Amino acid sequence: MADNKITSNGYRYQALLQAIDFFTQRFSLEQISNYAFEFTNEILTLNASALFVREGHSYILKKNRLYNLETYKMPCTKKLKELPVRHGDIIVNHFDLFFDEHIVKALDIELVIPLIIDDYLYGFILSNGKMIGHFDEDDGIIASALMKLFANSLGNSKQLSELGQKNKLLDQKIFNLFAINQSAKSLLSQVELEDLYTLATDIFSEMTCSRVTSFGIYDEVSETIKVLGYRNVSNYSNVFTELRLASEEYVSSQIVLDFNKDLKIIQALFENWEELTLLETRYIVLLIKDKILGVVTLSEPVNDRVYDEATFELVETLASFTHIAISNALLFKKLLVQNDRVKRKFHTLNTLNKIIQNINSGVTIDELFSLTLKVLALNFGVKKAFFAYYNEDHYTVVNTVGLQIENIAFGLNKRWEKVVEGEVLLDFKENALYDFFEEHLVCQIGASNCMIIAPICTGIGYESEESLPKGFLVVAQTHDSLKEEEILLIDTITKNISPVIYQMDLNCRMQKEYQIDPLHQFISAVEIKLVERSDYELDFYLFYKILDLTPFQKSDDLLIEGEECYIVDQFIFLLSYEDEISDKSFCLAPYFNTIEEVKQFDYISFYKQQRYSKVVAIPR
Repeated sequence: MADNKITSNGYRYQALLQAIDFFTQRFSLEQISNYAFEFTNEILTLNASALFVREGHSYILKKNRLYNLETYKMPCTKKLKELPVRHGDIIVNHFDLFFDEHIVKALDIELVIPLIIDDYLYGFILSNGKMIGHFDEDDGIIASALMKLFANSLGNSKQLSELGQKNKLLDQKIFNLFAINQSAKSLLSQVELEDLYTLATDIFSEMTCSRVTSFGIYDEVSETIKVLGYRNVSNYSNVFTELRLASEEYVSSQIVLDFNKDLKIIQALFENWEELTLLETRYIVLLIKDKILGVVTLSEPVNDRVYDEATFELVETLASFTHIAISNALLFKKLLVQNDRVKRKFHTLNTLNKIIQNINSGVTIDELFSLTLKVLALNFGVKKAFFAYYNEDHYTVVNTVGLQIENIAFGLNKRWEKVVEGEVLLDFKENALYDFFEEHLVCQIGASNCMIIAPICTGIGYESEESLPKGFLVVAQTHDSLKEEEILLIDTITKNISPVIYQMDLNCRMQKEYQIDPLHQFISAVEIKLVERSDYELDFYLFYKILDLTPFQKSDDLLIEGEECYIVDQFIFLLSYEDEISDKSFCLAPYFNTIEEVKQFDYISFYKQQRYSKVVAIPR
């Protein structure tokens, strides 16, 4: 009997050594629990036994031997949860401290071997006894040793599994960092917005494996998010839409929105949130700092991949870099626009300088208007334009380019109020001319693509209409649409020529008042002689000749000292009471009775007839 016991114990210890060797290998938790069940039955020669493993909030029957059970489930009670901490060893009695009484009776439990991982009860093996005999002290020692071996193996397996998961997570983070580094370089090096839209869409699509990816940017003009980037890996379709924001402000720190879980937030954020279904949206990534700059939408992945925490961390980081890249691109675009604007303004100022130099070369108002219209046609593509000048109680067209409407008069209606006050009027309606000009004038102007009216205010009053401008520059058609600075330049030109016109007009008025008019002086002298002939019978004679000046000779040098002479145009007239004079180069005019005869007489023909009545042959 003693020899049988020694033999049995030797077999057990040998089996235990094999178990130690076996369970120090790497297995999964499921494999360890299955192998533990088999080894326990083999070493302890159990009768009926069962393996339970925790799943959720219950312990489920996984293995069964000799129990008349197919499925069985035990609730995870507080007693079982506390078993690893409060007991931590095999159970051979007082089973009701851990299991419900009906379970103990139903399974006739005599031994329980817990499968413990640290302080967590992963499962347990229970039995109704041995096949032969009862559990003794040696059985308890072996069972306890097996439990500890199982616990150690389960703990190692869990740690290895966690280590593997952490290594996998670490590898993914390293990959994400590498991807972020490369993506950030690509995004931040791109300054063209159109290329940036495509690049950002591709990056988000590749990094998340999203089947449908779209990219939208907030447009300040339309106050909507324009979806300009779209990629569907299943086909080559394109979807372009606009998302209307209820508000640009967004105070939450959550930038990744789940279309199902966060639908209320999405509905509050987008007025036409239904458009997101066209993009097959599963998640929305907001590009935001102080205000919403844009959005990225993601659909379900193309493979079996699941959007996990690491993916969303990657997405959030990419969103930050994308926000910076877009901000940089917008600033760069703004810089280019400003640089272009500065260049245009410099060109405009340079052009204005040349224009003013050319225009100021005009010596009369007519020349000034003509030069201005030529400059506008050559430099700004003005096809139809004209100057209107004030004349008594109306304005008259005086100079034109591309039109034949000179000397047409027109009046002003109520719509001219702001123009009369000195403002430039712009109107690009098709029929804008009808609002300001009479129909007959508009018909002669013809086709028009704009209307610019720039007043010429000289500060000179005319009769009762003291506040009216001296004239207007009217542009009716251009080759291309005029830019803002070109319209400003037209206004500047009219304002610049206004004081020049003022001086020219003032000059002309002063000349009329103070300058001696030779023709008027001559006619007045003849009128006096006619009166003397009529009243005093004092006759007079009119002599004249055509001016024939030699180089560097002045017309005043031809006047005869002591004689009443007048130089009018190309003639020298001499009034005398004698019918003959010493200078034979003068021709005696016929006898005149009225001043009208003096004015209407053909002096040139008569002079030629008197002086060249004989043709002199020129010798060869």
